[in-house]
Amino acid sequence: MSMEARPVYYRELDLLGFDKFFDYPRDETYPIMWAENNNYYYKGEKIAKTQGGSLFTQPELIVLNKSDQVQRKLELVDVPAMLSKNAGLLENLTQETIKKVFNYYKKYKRKVDVFYVAFSGGKDSIVAADIVAKALPSDSFFILFGDTQMEFSDTYTLVNYMEREYERKGVRFYRAKSTLSPDESWRCFGPPSTAIRWCCSVHKTSPQINLIRKIIKKDSFTGMAFTGVRAEESLKRSMYDDLSEGKKHQGQYSCHTILDWNSIEVYLYIYANSLPLNNAYKKGSSRAGCLVCPNSTGKHEYIKRMVYKDEVDKFLEIIRETSGKKYDANEMRQFIDNGYWRTRKSGRELKVGKDKFEIQDDNGSLLIKAYLPELNWMEWAKTLGAINKISSDQYKVSFKSNEFAVMVNQLPKTTLFKLPMKDNTKDFIKFKSLFRSVIIKSIYCRRCGICEAECKLHCIDMSGSVKISELCVHCFKCHDIRDHCMLYSSVKNKNVEGKSMSGLDRYFTFGTREEWVDTFLNYEGGKDFWLSDGDGIIQNKKKDAFVHFLRDAEMVEYKRNIDGDKYTRNIPTEFTEKIIRVKNDANILWGLILANIVYTPTFRWVIERLDLNRAYTPDEIKDMLAVDMENDTKGLGRRNVADALKIMFVKTPLGTSQVLGMVDADVRITASGNEMIKLKSFARTSWPNPNDIVILYSLYKFAEACDGMYQFSLETLLDDSIEREGISPTRIFGLDRETMVPILNGLSANYPAFISATFTLNLDQITLRSEHKSQDVLELL
Repeated sequence: MSMEARPVYYRELDLLGFDKFFDYPRDETYPIMWAENNNYYYKGEKIAKTQGGSLFTQPELIVLNKSDQVQRKLELVDVPAMLSKNAGLLENLTQETIKKVFNYYKKYKRKVDVFYVAFSGGKDSIVAADIVAKALPSDSFFILFGDTQMEFSDTYTLVNYMEREYERKGVRFYRAKSTLSPDESWRCFGPPSTAIRWCCSVHKTSPQINLIRKIIKKDSFTGMAFTGVRAEESLKRSMYDDLSEGKKHQGQYSCHTILDWNSIEVYLYIYANSLPLNNAYKKGSSRAGCLVCPNSTGKHEYIKRMVYKDEVDKFLEIIRETSGKKYDANEMRQFIDNGYWRTRKSGRELKVGKDKFEIQDDNGSLLIKAYLPELNWMEWAKTLGAINKISSDQYKVSFKSNEFAVMVNQLPKTTLFKLPMKDNTKDFIKFKSLFRSVIIKSIYCRRCGICEAECKLHCIDMSGSVKISELCVHCFKCHDIRDHCMLYSSVKNKNVEGKSMSGLDRYFTFGTREEWVDTFLNYEGGKDFWLSDGDGIIQNKKKDAFVHFLRDAEMVEYKRNIDGDKYTRNIPTEFTEKIIRVKNDANILWGLILANIVYTPTFRWVIERLDLNRAYTPDEIKDMLAVDMENDTKGLGRRNVADALKIMFVKTPLGTSQVLGMVDADVRITASGNEMIKLKSFARTSWPNPNDIVILYSLYKFAEACDGMYQFSLETLLDDSIEREGISPTRIFGLDRETMVPILNGLSANYPAFISATFTLNLDQITLRSEHKSQDVLELL
């Protein structure tokens, strides 16, 4: 068993139909077997597996090596024998972990205001809490249960028990929960989805931050949370360090107590120390989480609903009531059962009506029409600066060292705002963006607590109506929320309004260079490349920037569980192995690389924000970045992004061969031997020598990003106004219809196993063969 293993008790077996084929004791003292994903193992033998399953559909049970004889008799796992055999290993692991926790506590106790265990009621947090309790004095930390109010009833039973036990030991135990009930939030925000997971911020993270402030009576604090996060749980978590800072809130530490433990070790620790196990696991749940979660799929959806039917159905009813789909009862049931409700990307799929405002740019002036007769915008505007009322319809807002005018016209059904164009300075551009945020917050705020938690100085009070303290230092952190307001982000009808991009500052000031990529490919991405610092040309932070670029280009994949350091664990991908064949053809090589990196923040920004055939100066690029990096108050992030882009425009074929655009720059070597690059301008242009295979590869990338849309028209490709995750090759490479038609015809003739394209009677259709993937195209190189 190589994946996450978990114990299986009799109630899960009964629920899935094992009792038809096996005879086993109805005893919860110990499990009967172990499961890994959908596979079930008894004494090392794989005896069954499940297939399928959803909320309303029971998974199929497939019994292996089935015979017509009587039911096979099973017995409980001999847990005492397991504990005896693994006692030494478990003891060493426990002592090492206790020592690690104590050492972090000792090292950071003068830097950190509060230590606490982030408790969920799941197996991992049960173990983490016990380890911390053994490592630290009972009065030096507390346990904080993040109560989403959507937990399993068995979780609350477990939490009640743990609360009594820890308080008996002298350890404080707190519960943090939102002032909004799930019934209120789900109807207000709409059901969460995989793309819009407002639920974690509203019901978990923010309530915890706000409660800790009250507990320690300190508004601006530094905390260290001891978590039960483990590397085995996901690829993302496998890249965590034992101690991380600012994953969700800057200035806060997370100590991942049992990061390197596997699931078997977690369960052995629970059995060895007679700790309680959440009954949800014994009933078949693979994790203790929320009753209905957009990230939960498959047979465990069926198990949750069968075990907690009334609680689950309450949320399913909200999905039905808030959905904008015009389905009958059977169609809606199928919609929910197939999980389509969890795929929404905006409020257009909800019954929320149109957006409550419109924004226009009038030759530099900002116009906002709010569809409300009255709007208390002035409270949120205090976060920008002092407000001075000049007349009944004119205000002056102090912003940094400036004063900007705000014109307000209240009509019977709408309120109109105008920010007259002053000088098109960086401050005015920033002010327009932040004032837009003020209006969005004023319209949509329901005091969910997120902005209050984001304000490190606690200048926002949401206990009644929203109040902004006179002590506000105008850091604008409260505006650095997704789309300025989490509620608006969830219910908005448009995908583009107020859209900001995070993660733009990926490559520091270094970007990447053609020479670096060539050296990497010459080493075939092997360990020696990293050990030699790329023949000595990629050292220190340059190497960190290059790692980010290679990951973004899908040229390496991080493997935590292999020997090595944070560099040598980056293993070349299949993509890298295949593009080595064309490493001497810069046009093809960098076309393929660009087709990958446009799906990452920095280059998506370039494609979506920079118009074709218009030259942009570095200052113009920085000013445009200001809109998307609103919390970059000192401008250091914008400087980094602009410098990184400068390097990549000037020192790679993206600019030198016009794969992406045309660059105008001066490059000189100083007397001390340093290279000086001065970018005059950059203009996105059409790729002068588009390669057919690169276009085919980018078409497949486009189709895969659009959830498997393998059939479309050329008109669809050329229409950049369509909201979609995929980026058309016509947009990436600046290609028009006249250029694309012969390319597509040539691809159809030469590679009919991959693509067919027809252009007749003013109708066109492009069909990619869905049995192939983008990686298959690389075989054609």
